[in-house]
Amino acid sequence: MINNTTCPPDDVSTPCGLNNVERECESCDHAIFASYIIITILSPVAVVGNALILAAIWKKTFQRTAFHVLLSGLAVTDLCTGLITQPFLVARVLLHFTKPIAVITWSVPIQIMTTIGKVSLVYFGAVTLLIITLMSIERWLHMSRRSPVTSRRGCLTATVLLLIPIPLAFFAALDTVRGRSGRQVNTASVACMLVCYVTTSGTYFKVFRIIRQRQQQVQGNQSSKNFRKPVINLEKYKRSVVSIV
Repeated sequence: MINNTTCPPDDVSTPCGLNNVERECESCDHAIFASYIIITILSPVAVVGNALILAAIWKKTFQRTAFHVLLSGLAVTDLCTGLITQPFLVARVLLHFTKPIAVITWSVPIQIMTTIGKVSLVYFGAVTLLIITLMSIERWLHMSRRSPVTSRRGCLTATVLLLIPIPLAFFAALDTVRGRSGRQVNTASVACMLVCYVTTSGTYFKVFRIIRQRQQQVQGNQSSKNFRKPVINLEKYKRSVVSIV
């Protein structure tokens, strides 16, 4: 309920409670507008940066492993996020702030724009999380030497990962078109995020533990004057894993 208490002299014409609400809304609008301006700047950076990563991976002559395939898939999803998701989401919000009448006049194009932005956000976000999780599992398998993952298997797995989030994106599109809040999609997205984060954290914990054990073994071999070169450069591999995390 609005407080109609008299305001200071400079705010006599407006109720105090209403004026405070307007100020808070205006501050929120400024924050939202500034965040989308940042997204606008980051969009071309994401496109160019990930395109360079793809070029660096596939133009080199080194032997590509399953890890390089997964890294390429991650770069593709991030590139698509910068090329599709960010521009469509930003365009709708910026039109709302700069030309509010256009949101009403161009209701159908705005609806299409919003749907594409939200659906691509759900789809590429889910694919990104799944690839990051799979990359952590691949690093763990590589360190524990339990299962050799070839580049062909990596391509097949990456293809399967592209299909998994399709139902989630489909329901997100239905919710956007029908104007629903999308609680089921949000719940499924949060559940997917939690599973991926827990799996990734647990897997990298195991990777760092294996690296530590290998380092202790190498130090023990050196102390016993056994200078056999380790199969994996542990320090270099440790820096690589830290960079991935």
